[in-house]
Amino acid sequence: MTPSLTVNVGLRWEYWTPITELYGRLVNLDITPGFAAAAPVIAYNPVGELTGDRYPASLVQPDKHAFQPRIGMAWRPIAGSSLIIRPSYGVYYNTSVYQTIATQMAQQSPLSKSFAVQNSAADPLTLANGFIASPTSTQTTFGIDPNFRVGYTQTWQLQVQRDLPGGLVMIANYIGIKGTRGTQQFYPNTYPAGAVNPCATCLPGYSYLTSNGNSTNERGSIQLRRRLHNGFTATLQYTYAKAIDDSSLGGKGQGTSVIAQNWLDLSAERGLSPFDQRQLLTFTGQYTTGVGMHGGTLLDGWRGTVFKEWTLSTQINAGTGLPLTPLYPALLAGTGFNGPLRPNYTGAPLYAAPSGLFLNPAAYTAPAPGQWGNAGRDSITGPDQFSISASFARTFRLRDRMNMDVSLNSSNPINHPVFGGWQTNILSTQFGLPASTNAMRKVQLSLRVRF
Repeated sequence: MTPSLTVNVGLRWEYWTPITELYGRLVNLDITPGFAAAAPVIAYNPVGELTGDRYPASLVQPDKHAFQPRIGMAWRPIAGSSLIIRPSYGVYYNTSVYQTIATQMAQQSPLSKSFAVQNSAADPLTLANGFIASPTSTQTTFGIDPNFRVGYTQTWQLQVQRDLPGGLVMIANYIGIKGTRGTQQFYPNTYPAGAVNPCATCLPGYSYLTSNGNSTNERGSIQLRRRLHNGFTATLQYTYAKAIDDSSLGGKGQGTSVIAQNWLDLSAERGLSPFDQRQLLTFTGQYTTGVGMHGGTLLDGWRGTVFKEWTLSTQINAGTGLPLTPLYPALLAGTGFNGPLRPNYTGAPLYAAPSGLFLNPAAYTAPAPGQWGNAGRDSITGPDQFSISASFARTFRLRDRMNMDVSLNSSNPINHPVFGGWQTNILSTQFGLPASTNAMRKVQLSLRVRF
């Protein structure tokens, strides 16, 4: 636009069709209003038995609205200054979501026996009849909203860069991300243990996927980078961030599927994202011998041969802990789904733990009969995180077409133990104890000849 202002503007349209199967062996659920009844609908005969609706061959309506405008600018506000300001905005669609959906719809009942049944007096299960379908639940275990829409994010960024004395570059960065139409998965017609079934004629036993979730992720960082000089370069970065969502439902968390505990109140699932790490400090450094006037580049003879071209690098990360969810293992009525349901928070200080523990067991208790637990998803902050790695390497040029690489790599070279998380099952005698530790020191020496 001007000698000090550059603008990039673009519009991208992306379309990925929902996946079909050659012989129509996909099964969805035909759902009546209010989830009062459900019946399988098969792709080779895609007419809903209950509603009479006709489905496409993929059993999911296509979404052709993935228009993605993007704009980025670079502006030097002061002539002759190294100060550069870079704002940007863009929209990004997740059009690859259909792959996992098709996998879940493949070969369901009635094309195969796949169902979840909870043993009870009404549904007795034995080794002799363990595969007999229950009349009180649906055999098809997965359904998806036929009007499912592809999720997208809006991303905006502001970056300020300036050179500093001593070969340093300072970069301040702010990034905001707003996610819309995220996936949400829940079990319809379920109710808390101890409650009276509010709809005895409604079929439970299947999970349902919709695209009504949303998320926010904001983070700011400041980075100091030393440009390569005399063989040495390094970067130090501090990041402060926060991520919240109710749309990671249907993903994985703590070894189990993350599914809403109360299908009638999905807003109660809003909490910290599983990857939320409030603060993170990262240092990376690299030094190569024999580079630069003061780094030994003029050294010759056998001393230069021995000394030059060794590269030492390291990376150190130190940050706050990741979120954890308090768990209360219990079966959802009418399903084979065992949690993770959440307990009640008593109000006791969570981190005022007794000696030997890191969490206070008195902070949680089992929910009252007929009620859902009020503890929030991802409401526990896990242990602080720390990692370090280092390497020492050189390439020896044996001939014009033959090189030998020698490297010494180490992870956790100081052998410092770091806990990955706490035990959060309130019924476990190990509640509040570490769940795992990082790997011990590992050193690997390798030699590779390339020709």
